[in-house]
Amino acid sequence: MRSLENRLKDLEIKLIEIQDNKKRLRDKVQKRESEIHKKFINIWKKEALNNKSFHADLDKIASSLRKLDPKNKRYFWKIFEFDISKKENLKDNFTFYVNDERLHFQLNLNGLYTDLSTTTESFKIDKIKKAKEVYLNEIIETFKEQNYL
Repeated sequence: MRSLENRLKDLEIKLIEIQDNKKRLRDKVQKRESEIHKKFINIWKKEALNNKSFHADLDKIASSLRKLDPKNKRYFWKIFEFDISKKENLKDNFTFYVNDERLHFQLNLNGLYTDLSTTTESFKIDKIKKAKEVYLNEIIETFKEQNYL
């Protein structure tokens, strides 16, 4: 009987050890990802979310499209901000509406593999200026396609 109790006790100790190791490893990975994400989020905020020049470009495109096609009033853009503390990969999203078509520019957090994506392409975070340029061009091209230009 004593042998059985010892074996069960050893089993319990090993199981607790394994669980503790897994928790410690999970916490370590989460901390590392959090630090990586902070860096990417700061770049995103500076270059997109809080960038008045980028917002002005989107406003300029929307007002120009409204002038060119006054019948349609569906030329506008929105920012969808998500809770950074949640485990979702998609964090923030610019959406530009060209009639019924939605064009997006978004930050996808995924540790070292974090990227930016537009409707048609993906970019590394250090190519954010190129990504913004592509996004603005996609909006104009979509308008051209819809109006057979």
